[in-house]
Amino acid sequence: MHQSALRYFLEVARTGSVSAAAERLRVAASAISRQVAKLEEEYGTPLFERRSRGMILTHAGRLLASYAQRATLESDQIQKEIRELKSATRGLIRLGVTEGLALSFVPEIIHDFRKVRPQVMFDIKVVQPANVVSCVQEGEVDVGITFSLSPEGGVRIQWQRAMPAFALASTDHPLIGRGHVSIAELFEYPIAILDDAATIRRVLDIFCATKGIALEPVVSSTNIASLFTLCQLGGAITFSTYISARRAVRDGHLAIVPFEEARFLERNMQIQTMLGRTLPQTTQDFIRFLITELETPGATQPSAGTEGAGD
Repeated sequence: MHQSALRYFLEVARTGSVSAAAERLRVAASAISRQVAKLEEEYGTPLFERRSRGMILTHAGRLLASYAQRATLESDQIQKEIRELKSATRGLIRLGVTEGLALSFVPEIIHDFRKVRPQVMFDIKVVQPANVVSCVQEGEVDVGITFSLSPEGGVRIQWQRAMPAFALASTDHPLIGRGHVSIAELFEYPIAILDDAATIRRVLDIFCATKGIALEPVVSSTNIASLFTLCQLGGAITFSTYISARRAVRDGHLAIVPFEEARFLERNMQIQTMLGRTLPQTTQDFIRFLITELETPGATQPSAGTEGAGD
């Protein structure tokens, strides 16, 4: 199969229209139609359902699209690696991450990795957890780092671990130093939390519904940094994994309030890559570096004496 035929086919699959694909690729619509028709003739089956509202992939089309995405990425990868043999550039790693991980954890990892591999460049796409999966599946990013509540299809899980949630408050909050409290006691104070697109909000909503507890946050946000600032000022308590808040805790801006039901708010943190794709060596090295950091004691869980500690 010619690379151009696959490229035309993929663009029609993405846009749902020959004319839209032609506009994006800046080629004649007739040329795209001919290439798609040749592919369908070669395989002896329709790759699209032609509908009044656009073209929808058939099952055979979805299989070919999955292959074409991998083939296109691997072709780009080979070209980059050949160019790298003659230049100082050692590759670009595209990351898809959730907002909490982008706050400090991912920048810290990149900083440490570039100490030993200073030529490597990064592109960080910050999206909602469900969108990390689709970005990996569609090849928009090379590595996805996200939280998941259920098994994900169409991606390879390079690493995963259950991450409990922690309550976070200002270092002088009245609950600091009380030891483990109940979630009902936490809810006696103002609560601020991410909106329902975030996995932490979804598990908290499920838990509260099963226990008959009303969750009425004073602030709901798409931005975890704003919630951390509000909590640091003493305006609320929020919920987060330690890995998202560890810098704020280490720097004394926030303190952990241990609570008894924390185990019910666990989510799986995952490192995802495209299923069946062969990754560039530089990207594989970064994943190994990332996993080593995640498995370092104290990376994902607070050290002894941190919970409930203030300044």
